[in-house]
Amino acid sequence: MFFSGQTSRIANLDETDGLLDNTAGQRGGRKPIVFYCHGVNGSGTQANKSSHSPTTIMGLNADGEALPPHFQLKTAAKKDDREKINADFIMNCHNVYGTFGHGERKLHHCTYGLNERAGMNTVELEKHTNANILPLHPDVEDVPLKRIILKVDSGPGRLNVPMLAALRLKGVHVVARVPNTTSTTQETDQSLGPFKTPCRGNLATLAAARFEMRKTLRIEDLPIIVFGGKDPIADVQLENAMEKGFNQTSCLKAWLKCGAVPPTMSPLESNKVRHECIINEDGSLNVELDPKSLRIKRLEGSNHVNCNFLSLHGMDGNQLRINAPRQAAKKFKLTEPHSKERVEATQKAKGAGQLFHVTQDQHSNSEDFFAARAKTIRDVEVDGLEKKEKEHLKHKECFDAAKKVLAAKGEPTTETIATHTAADLKVLYK
Repeated sequence: MFFSGQTSRIANLDETDGLLDNTAGQRGGRKPIVFYCHGVNGSGTQANKSSHSPTTIMGLNADGEALPPHFQLKTAAKKDDREKINADFIMNCHNVYGTFGHGERKLHHCTYGLNERAGMNTVELEKHTNANILPLHPDVEDVPLKRIILKVDSGPGRLNVPMLAALRLKGVHVVARVPNTTSTTQETDQSLGPFKTPCRGNLATLAAARFEMRKTLRIEDLPIIVFGGKDPIADVQLENAMEKGFNQTSCLKAWLKCGAVPPTMSPLESNKVRHECIINEDGSLNVELDPKSLRIKRLEGSNHVNCNFLSLHGMDGNQLRINAPRQAAKKFKLTEPHSKERVEATQKAKGAGQLFHVTQDQHSNSEDFFAARAKTIRDVEVDGLEKKEKEHLKHKECFDAAKKVLAAKGEPTTETIATHTAADLKVLYK
């Protein structure tokens, strides 16, 4: 269940390419059908080729509101005070209506960032979250009913400990989705399809119109491809791709399809999800970890029966025999939150997939995550202290041995050195 106003505080972010190159992109995800004759040369198709590949960050919350887009652009400037952006880019951007944490519906500005690769790295993600996401919820606080859930994919920078710690103190819980499952578990991914189809159409229309005028597309044209409207240069009308992909109805359908709001198991019903027979240590099926284990096992049994029938009648039934995919249940060992076992398992998790299994889909900046990172640092410190301890013990043994020689025979001098053995002198020298 959700308390009143909580769904507006659950958001999902995802990134997509900047949509300025239509020589390799596929409009709507499907190549067009072209009829041609081998004996007749075909005419060329106008297209825009761009080496500038900006990144667009899109998002939506569980109330069906679209987050203002963020455009990550490329710059060759080596210093911050040398960075520049064309005013036409800002003019072509539209404001986005939304309530979020303001208590009333109001306009929110699009945002942009600049770096050398036009991509979202650790630094840019932290800047985007602090400068663009948090202002949408001015009342955010680390108290009940004031926190924010921010769902992200498992890309770079998502496990940046200083960023996660700072966000946790402000009341933002970052939840990383299951790796390689964005098509079924990430809400923004559901809206990017209907969004990118008109974007590709706008790009093709604008490229063709500019081609007739012997003009090319520029980075300043990216917002008009996203928000549509009349292009002042080519005088062509473009669709509002933002409205097509991120209207309230589409956004709510996306959360429903991903089984997040309301909470359901609908992603597991997708034909894109791989199911396996989860085998316990005693050989029985674990239907709790995968409810379809029993169905897969029955299909395997039916296959084997029919293959045996073919073999009995002189045919090679083994050619059609197939075994159900299996996984050991101990691989998915469940641990209790805040337990020593979970902290140690989180510490050993190398990738996002292992971390997801260990935490059972808890938010990334949980107490267990920070405890695991702190334990890693302390383990290194303990190893260093143990090495120092061994060195100190060796020095102490050497010092005690020397003291023993000195107590028995005194300092070696010209008169007394004959009473010291070679072993005694070695101990004293060491």
